Amino acid sequence: MKTQFACLALAFVLLPPYLSAQWVQTSASTGHIIECLAVSGTNLFAGTAGGGVFLSADSGTSWTAVNTGLTDNSVWDLAVSGTNLFAGTYLGVFLSTTNGTSWTAASTGLTNTCVTALAISGTNLFAGTYFAGIWRRPLSEMITDVERRELLPPSFALEQNYPNPFNPNSNIRYQISEFRYIKLAVYDLLGREVAVLVNERKAPGKYEVNFDGSNLAGGVYFYRLQAGDFTQTKRLLLLK
Repeated sequence: MKTQFACLALAFVLLPPYLSAQWVQTSASTGHIIECLAVSGTNLFAGTAGGGVFLSADSGTSWTAVNTGLTDNSVWDLAVSGTNLFAGTYLGVFLSTTNGTSWTAASTGLTNTCVTALAISGTNLFAGTYFAGIWRRPLSEMITDVERRELLPPSFALEQNYPNPFNPNSNIRYQISEFRYIKLAVYDLLGREVAVLVNERKAPGKYEVNFDGSNLAGGVYFYRLQAGDFTQTKRLLLLK
């Protein structure tokens, strides 16, 4: 079993000797004992004792609980295979293919579901249990949602609005490949913000929003998508 000393793994980051000889705090406490950490792309996950899984998309500065479908919030270990995240808990193994935004049970065959350690080797997932030995299962048996994973966007993108020109409504599509805080806003030619269409965290996927320009004067406007370091801007024309 991991001890409470595991919480040090979240609270501090060890800097190279030529920069510092000490640990530097990166974030406030999540309010729970940190049992494990895992990295998937630019996302950092923390498994806790009693609080489930937390996600940070900004190198540990802020954290968001991602526990939908996770029926046991005592998470002893995390393992990553590509875009798939596994969690070992008192109630067995859980799998997320959506960066933690949803979870499904993956414990069929385990006679002892208290899973305290996870490791991936080749095409297999290994689970260490509480006094019941080590178990092995092929990843292919658990990662079955192939069609959905192939449909997930491979990158961030902002599409041209349609119709364009328009009066007074137009649709804007965009896609995001990682869990990010998204802002989609419309600006006039002077760079003034005239409408905010999206301003929240979004899971990976494809989205569409409607822009109503009935309260604006006719002319050229710009709309911009911001998602972390990604920014893309396009032009639209409102006819009146």
